[in-house]
Amino acid sequence: MNILYLKEEELGIPLYRSDARYGHITRVLRKKQGEIIAAGCSDGSLGSASIEKLSHESILLSYRPESEAPSLYPVNILIGFPRPIQAGRILKDLTSLGLRRIWFTLSELGEKSYAESSFFRTRDFESHLIEGAMQSGNPRLPQVECFWSLPRACDALDAAQRVAASLDSDAATGARTTPRDFVSEVPAEEPDRLVFHPGEKLPKLADFPRLRTPLWLAVGSERGWTEAELELLRSRGFLVCSLGRRILKTETAALAAASIVLSRIGLL
Repeated sequence: MNILYLKEEELGIPLYRSDARYGHITRVLRKKQGEIIAAGCSDGSLGSASIEKLSHESILLSYRPESEAPSLYPVNILIGFPRPIQAGRILKDLTSLGLRRIWFTLSELGEKSYAESSFFRTRDFESHLIEGAMQSGNPRLPQVECFWSLPRACDALDAAQRVAASLDSDAATGARTTPRDFVSEVPAEEPDRLVFHPGEKLPKLADFPRLRTPLWLAVGSERGWTEAELELLRSRGFLVCSLGRRILKTETAALAAASIVLSRIGLL
C-alpha cells in the first residue's frame, strides 16, 4: 500500500478493527498515534492522514488534501466476462496501470454464470479497485460497467466517445458542435480501437506506427470471440490484431495489451 485510500464519506469517521486498512496501518506499517500516512481521497486529491486516536478497536484519522491526483490514462478496455476470482486480479492490476474504463460484456462463447455471479451483479469488486489504487499511489478509480451483450457494450462505447468528443470540442471552442462519427474517420494506420484475437496472420501492435487516444481495447473471454463478434467489432471501427503466436488467458491478454499500448503512447 503506497497510499491510504479514504472515501469522502469516511472522513472524520473511525476505521474499525474489521477494516483491512486498520490492520495494515497497525500491523504492517506499525504506525502509532500522532504519526502521518500518505493518503488519497475519492474526491481525487492526494494528501496526508494523521492518526488522531488509536485503540485496540478503532483508528481515527484526520485527512489533509495537498494536491490533485493525476488524471487516469486515456486507455479503456472491454473484456469478455472472466471467472470472478480472475476478474478481481484484472481489476486490481488494470487500476494500478491507470486505465480509465474497464467494461465487461457477455460474449457468445463466454460463461453466463460468471456474469450472473454476485461479484458482477452487486458490483462486489470495489475492494479490488481500491487495492489497485493504493498500490499505484493514485486514488482515482476507473469506471467499471457490465453489459449483457456485445452490441449493447458497443452502443455504450460509441455514446461515451461521442460525449467525450463533444466535451473536448466545447472546451476548445466554447461552442457545442455535432459529435463526429468515430467509425468512419479513424484511419487504419492510426487506430483508436483494437480487438485482440489469436491468429498468426493477423497484424500485431508493432505494425501500427501510431495509436490514437482515447484508445479502446477489446479482449475476449477464455474461449475468445466468434467470427460474428469479430465482424460486429470491425463494423464498429475495431481493427483485429494479435498479441503473438501464443494463446493467452483473458487475464494475461488484458494486462499485456494494456501494458504494450501504454508504453506505445509514452505513458509507461
